[in-house]
Amino acid sequence: MVSKKSQKDRNEQEIISDILRPHSKKILEIVKSLRTKILNMFPDFEERGYPVWKAIGFRDKNLGYLCGIFPFEDKVRLVFEWGILLKDHNGILLGETKQIRYMDFISAGEIDFVSIGNFIDQSLDLPKSKKDKELLIEALHLSQKPVSKKRKS
Repeated sequence: MVSKKSQKDRNEQEIISDILRPHSKKILEIVKSLRTKILNMFPDFEERGYPVWKAIGFRDKNLGYLCGIFPFEDKVRLVFEWGILLKDHNGILLGETKQIRYMDFISAGEIDFVSIGNFIDQSLDLPKSKKDKELLIEALHLSQKPVSKKRKS
């Protein structure tokens, strides 16, 4: 008899294999490097395939989805779900959407695992509830709006 957990793991690996199947050796090398290192640094994470997004996500048991690997034809994107809330003193993270930030890689050699570990550690320190994170984002946006000056009469 196969346990439910091992059946689920096998199904996840099949989904992930399907996501990766169309990609080149170069892209697969980048993905493998990211997957291996992230799971080595954070062994309690659950790795999950997201076929609609064509991505491999990493989930924390308490915080849920934190980041994901999105393979494209010419690059691999590592997306941080709450990236806007992460401190990025070196300006590494890309993106200007309301919530996510990401890193793009065109070779495995350019992956900065120290920065990735730092961003994931920061993600783990964020509030647990989605609502609390959304409130932080709202406060961040309000603090970045220019102050309008009243015209002197």
